[in-house]
Amino acid sequence: MRNPPFIVEYELTLRCNFRCKHCYCEAGKPHLEELSFEEIKELILDMKELGTWALDIVGGEPLLHPQILDILAFGKEVGQRLMINTNGSLATKEMVQKIKKANPDVLIGVSLEGPDPETNDFVRGTGNFKRAVQGIKNFVDEGFQVTILNVINKRNWRKFEDMVKLALELGVNALYVDRFIPVGRGMIHARELDMNPEEWRVAIKHVLGVIENYKNHLTFYVEESISGKPCSAGITHASVLADGTVVPCGHFRYRKEFYMGNVREKKFSEIWHEYTPIPSPASCQQCPILNECGGGCKAYYLLREHEKDEAICFLNKERYNIK
Repeated sequence: MRNPPFIVEYELTLRCNFRCKHCYCEAGKPHLEELSFEEIKELILDMKELGTWALDIVGGEPLLHPQILDILAFGKEVGQRLMINTNGSLATKEMVQKIKKANPDVLIGVSLEGPDPETNDFVRGTGNFKRAVQGIKNFVDEGFQVTILNVINKRNWRKFEDMVKLALELGVNALYVDRFIPVGRGMIHARELDMNPEEWRVAIKHVLGVIENYKNHLTFYVEESISGKPCSAGITHASVLADGTVVPCGHFRYRKEFYMGNVREKKFSEIWHEYTPIPSPASCQQCPILNECGGGCKAYYLLREHEKDEAICFLNKERYNIK
């Protein structure tokens, strides 16, 4: 029997009022087969029984879902911890107060791609930096635990320290750091946002240095694609897509050979316990730091048909003094 996942992402809807350049699910219009409210409640109950630490409600834009408040209230009622990942633009004072009434314990993540309009809006659209920052302020004012969600890419990594300073200025609880993976709409904009392994090595090293300098001032949640720790996809993490398809992480949505199952056919808990995680690369099996690295971000190297994550490999060998 496997341990329960720590966090499961649930893609509530593909509806979105943004058209971000890096969007892995190409959000915009709703998916024609999104789960019903009753199916969502069954998923939440299954997460509770399984022992999942949190169900992270993502999109698209979750606040566009007509029953988002009912969903949050149900999570509170049954005692399942919920998180929301939002672009912040719809988080008006009125909406934030409604969310607080429905579930004052929901954890909030608001996406920002940079510490200024120029950097953020290049990815997320003109005027959206201002809207996101106001949404963050509204959540903070109502006492929510707020994490800024930042995806490192070619255009923004040099401004990461300024991103940290903005987080401190806004009074949020934490900063989450992930790495751009060129899938979905991100594939179209890969030349603008992706980097080669050497460029990624420099960027990741810079980001980790900033985190080290500010770790006593702010909480950081750092994805393995940045930290260099073993990839959690299908091991402590999974994603439920809008139509109920389960994948090790959302980036695998376009490759059916990585599908784990569908919650409309079988409970997530059953799918989870029957699943065998993706193995580390064959060339890594004799590496002395295999257990500390695992070959890097599986989505990054498998979806780009690389043998392993070269940037993470180099950084980890340097970290552990492996020749």
